[in-house]
Amino acid sequence: MKAIVKIVLSLAVVVACFNAARAASNDFQFQDAVHAGLLFDSRASDEAIVEMVMKLASDYEIPLAAEDIDVRRVHSDLIVDMAYVSNVVLIPGIYAQDWTFTPSTSTRVLAGAGR
Repeated sequence: MKAIVKIVLSLAVVVACFNAARAASNDFQFQDAVHAGLLFDSRASDEAIVEMVMKLASDYEIPLAAEDIDVRRVHSDLIVDMAYVSNVVLIPGIYAQDWTFTPSTSTRVLAGAGR
C-alpha cells in the first residue's frame, strides 16, 4: 500500500513539474518572439509595437492586455515590459495556481539613415 501511495505522489510531482515547465517555456517563447519582432522593426512607433506584441500574445494564447505593455526608449535602447497573470493547472482537476509573468525585452536602435 505504501508503494502505491509513493507512486501516486511521485506521478503528481512529475505532472506538476511538467505543467510548470510548459507554462514557463511558453512565456519564454513569447518573450523571444517579441524580441525577434523588435529586432526586425525597432524603428516602429510605440502603437505599432504594442499591436505587434498583442498579435504575438494572441498567437501564444497569452492573456495580455494592451494596458499591461510598457514601451519606452532610453537613449538608444528600446525596452518593452509586459505583465500578465496566467492560471497554470499544475495537477489537472486538483490544483491550479495563478502565476504572474513579467517578460521584458530590449534591443538597441542603431543611429543612422532610415530604411
